[in-house]
Amino acid sequence: MDFSVKLYHSFSSVKKAETNMIFSPFSIASLLTQVLLGAGNTTKQNLETVLSYPSDFACVHQALKAFTSKGFTSVSQIFHSPDLAIRDAFINASRNLYDSPRLLGNDSDVNVDLINSWVAKNTNHKIEYLLDSLPSDTRLVLLNAIYLSAKWKTAFARTKTRKEPFHLKSSVIKVPMMTSKKYPVAHFTDPTLKAKVGQLQLTHNLSMVILVPQNIKHSLEDIEQALNPTVFKAFMKKLEMTKFQPTLLMMPRFKLKNNQDMLAVMENLDFYDFSYDLNLCGLTEDPDLQVSAMQHQSMLELTESGVEAAAASAVSVARNLLLFEVQQPFLFLLWDQQHRVPVFMGRVYDPTA
Repeated sequence: MDFSVKLYHSFSSVKKAETNMIFSPFSIASLLTQVLLGAGNTTKQNLETVLSYPSDFACVHQALKAFTSKGFTSVSQIFHSPDLAIRDAFINASRNLYDSPRLLGNDSDVNVDLINSWVAKNTNHKIEYLLDSLPSDTRLVLLNAIYLSAKWKTAFARTKTRKEPFHLKSSVIKVPMMTSKKYPVAHFTDPTLKAKVGQLQLTHNLSMVILVPQNIKHSLEDIEQALNPTVFKAFMKKLEMTKFQPTLLMMPRFKLKNNQDMLAVMENLDFYDFSYDLNLCGLTEDPDLQVSAMQHQSMLELTESGVEAAAASAVSVARNLLLFEVQQPFLFLLWDQQHRVPVFMGRVYDPTA
């Protein structure tokens, strides 16, 4: 969780203010953990610090290998140039735990096609293009892509979706708003964040957690500034103890896709090893190595469709009508309830963008 919050702030600092954002802490941690397998000395220590792992945490690779979910597809891969000799020990360890590093050719256009076709194949063609180009002197490329395949546990009726106001900082826009009079939501108001925190169930043991300012006097920036690992753990713990209750829910439909150069994000986490003083002695004997590219793409779409039709008689309407309205910019996370990790995190400033 600590890594996820650090990563949120790092992503936020490289994005334009007041823009939509999405990334996958789980996916990025998986890729960096694969690199950790070949890291030596300072790079190893620095990676463990960034990832908030205990020093020499040996079983992390086995833990990641055991992590499976039908709700999302995440793929990571290391590509390298022919002149970069990869140690047999790394190939063997990586083959057992992850995919073996893949060899690039000498033609950068062919390499781009090779990488993009690998990504398309491994994401069921949900992500067709990860890279536009590669430097001609590329030696080491770290790639990661993830997309969501889960649906709402309880569907929203499309006939109930209607245009409703969504309050931006200095204007109001009308957006398609999914509406349900008695949707099962676990929610409360968090005094530290001055936010309404709500949880909606998805399939495959996943849930969507939404943090929206408690009223239009407060902004999403206020929530972001107050968000730290301690606060994050506290509201997630409280959510676990909060019952799902029939609630009048209004929230926008949204689709997010983000392709991010991760080298800038890593430097914002005070991790400079990919550009300077990189020690991957467990991966290669080559002492003069830099990461040529590190790219991360996330895709998330949530519409009205779910796996179960809303059961009209299954819930009794609460006497005091509970409300959870998402009508201004909000922060969200997609939570894996079994493994207790955020798979996606992000924010929505404009649901129509």
